[in-house]
Amino acid sequence: MNNDAAAFIGEIQTQQKRKSGKQNRYFKKEAKRTLFAADNFYKAVISHIIAGVLSGGFLFMTFYVPGLTQLFFSDFISEKAVNALATALNIILYIIFSFFFFAFFSGAYILAARMRDEPDKEEGRPKYASLSAMLLPLNCLKNARRTFALYLILAAEIIASTLPSTLVFTFMRSTDLSGLPAFLIKALVIFCSAFACVFFIMLFAPMPYVMAENKGAGAAELYRKSASAALCGIWRCFALLFSFIPLILLSILTFDVLFYAYALPYMTISFAKAGEYLYYIENPERR
Repeated sequence: MNNDAAAFIGEIQTQQKRKSGKQNRYFKKEAKRTLFAADNFYKAVISHIIAGVLSGGFLFMTFYVPGLTQLFFSDFISEKAVNALATALNIILYIIFSFFFFAFFSGAYILAARMRDEPDKEEGRPKYASLSAMLLPLNCLKNARRTFALYLILAAEIIASTLPSTLVFTFMRSTDLSGLPAFLIKALVIFCSAFACVFFIMLFAPMPYVMAENKGAGAAELYRKSASAALCGIWRCFALLFSFIPLILLSILTFDVLFYAYALPYMTISFAKAGEYLYYIENPERR
């Protein structure tokens, strides 16, 4: 392994900052090796497809709720009541979708964190990650409750991040402000909200490693430890995300085929590598 490119655990933080770019290239290199080792590639792709299908079904149902509500209830209640019922049902479906999206993609991320490209124990006999790892967030009542609590934490943070933008847009509709000033204000608040949302999501990067070594901990304790570890190098995570922008743009040109078949699994494993590094920086005695 190239020592200049390696991300050493416990290294002095000022030295680590100078190596941020090299470390992210190292994470991506290791992620690519892991992705194409043994049967990791098909497991990574399948896990994301399963997560998208199982959670996306609830989102797909929202397109049919207004028509079905109108079909079954229009003869019994007023048009206004039908619309209110359809809206309420869609909100419920959106909440269910967002929870299962969080749970299943958390499972896919846990699976990515368990993937290895070299033997874990006995030379020549790697212990490969099982696809069933993606079901860990919901495989028992205890894990489901903990996953739901983590979901509520993230949901509250995202709502708090997007609320200022909603208020600004609502206020601007009642004013005469338009043109370039209005565009700049809207662009600024959207950027700030997006940045805050990504920031809070990044705090979950070390979560699989925190969960693996704190099996009996509650959701609040897991989140505290994950956030504490992530804050050791949160800008490194942002730099890693920005480095994938060319690949994401290329995926758009392939109508997202490349995104699901390669880019998304590659990104997931890369962030798992970065999360592992951040966790051991915060907890060097765990190494």
